[in-house]
Amino acid sequence: MKKHPDYLHAAQHSYRRLFESAKGGIIIQDFHTGTIRDVNPAMLDLLGYSLEELVGKKFWELDQIIDQKSAHDIFDELHSSHYHYLSDLLLRNKKKEVKSFDFTSRAYDMGNEKIIQSNFTDISSQKLWSKTLDQSELRYRRLFEAAQDGILILDYTSGKIVDANPYISNLMGYTLEEMVGKELWEIGFVVDKEIAKKAYTELQTKSYIRYTDIPLQHKFGQILDIEFISNVYRVGDEKVIQCNIRNISDQIKVKKYENAILTGNQQMVRTLVAITEIRDPYTAGHQSRVAELSVAIGKEFQLPQKTIEGLYMCSILHDIGKFNIPAEILTKRATLTESEKETLRNHAQNGYDILKNISFPWPIAQTVLQHHERLDGSGYPKGLKDYNISEEAKIIAVADTVEAMTGARPYRPAYGIDVALTYIQQESCTLFDPEVVAVCLTLFHEKKFTFSERAVGETAITPIDWGRRGNVIHGRL
Repeated sequence: MKKHPDYLHAAQHSYRRLFESAKGGIIIQDFHTGTIRDVNPAMLDLLGYSLEELVGKKFWELDQIIDQKSAHDIFDELHSSHYHYLSDLLLRNKKKEVKSFDFTSRAYDMGNEKIIQSNFTDISSQKLWSKTLDQSELRYRRLFEAAQDGILILDYTSGKIVDANPYISNLMGYTLEEMVGKELWEIGFVVDKEIAKKAYTELQTKSYIRYTDIPLQHKFGQILDIEFISNVYRVGDEKVIQCNIRNISDQIKVKKYENAILTGNQQMVRTLVAITEIRDPYTAGHQSRVAELSVAIGKEFQLPQKTIEGLYMCSILHDIGKFNIPAEILTKRATLTESEKETLRNHAQNGYDILKNISFPWPIAQTVLQHHERLDGSGYPKGLKDYNISEEAKIIAVADTVEAMTGARPYRPAYGIDVALTYIQQESCTLFDPEVVAVCLTLFHEKKFTFSERAVGETAITPIDWGRRGNVIHGRL
């Protein structure tokens, strides 16, 4: 049946609208010559050329074609197959940018003539994204393979291992094949299977867990201390679990060694203190109580734990230099002569000389040397002032004074805590650091700090007696 001319006109009009509005590029060529007859707006935008710059030219002769020979071969093939598809045709736009196109070309009849219609879909961004993903995957794989932590990748739903890096194989002695396909708690190196199950269950509700107490057993029996960190994350549309396993056995050994050294140092310090107190029984426990108050002050200042440990060591050793002071001076009940006072004051320098050659991680010898220095320069042995005195020495100066005044001495009874606190408050900014004094007062008045128990029989004197004996405070605390 012969088609009506109006119908043909309508069909041509519909085709034209589709041609003009198509989002993909379209080029129409003459079937016999390959000459371009029409280009739609989308293709002109993709290439950056005008219609006049393209129409009348043969497709394979365009400067925009990167591989002109392949384009000519496609044209030849269309004469026999009438169809060609290419997933990566490269074209160059007017800005000299190379873009990748999904290319489909067909030969068909249009009225009384034959044409070739080529459709172009810009896939440059898809290729870039795919390349980026490939590069990301490659980078991740390299990191995965080279990581110095053991890594296990688990299926989120089943908990079965789907991948393991070389480090975990070397660490535990199991091959990849021995691990993949097993649940975490089924692997031979997991000692406590219940903890492993608990970890997996936690990960169903949490996205992150960390354990430092999961022992693992090497294939040949050695127990390893490990840190276990696990995260849940997405790979595409799926969830996976990544478990990082770090061998901390050496760290724990180092920590145990450090603790042993610290314990040894503490035992040595206690021995030195005990030797000193044997020679001066009136001050037995004095250094320990000074350490108690010094540490309490340090904690109120929120000093780092390491600093507080050093403060304790400094304060418990602050009178170690009395080891060289004659016992008759330490226990003398009468007033000391000027020469005897000078000998007694040498205990700060003596303490420094004893401690300076012992290796501590804190400046203990210097602090012991300075613990009788005072802000106004009236202290000894160097007469240092304010900023030249260490913070630790300033704390010990206050703690030493308060503790000494609350305890009895051969030449006087105890003054009592109220008198001691009144004294440091009066001498704040002159002898003692005002911030240290303020913290010390807060500890006793508000936080009810108390010293460890003293020996039975120590008595206190009244503020009136203290006023009469005030000169003693500056001489023999």
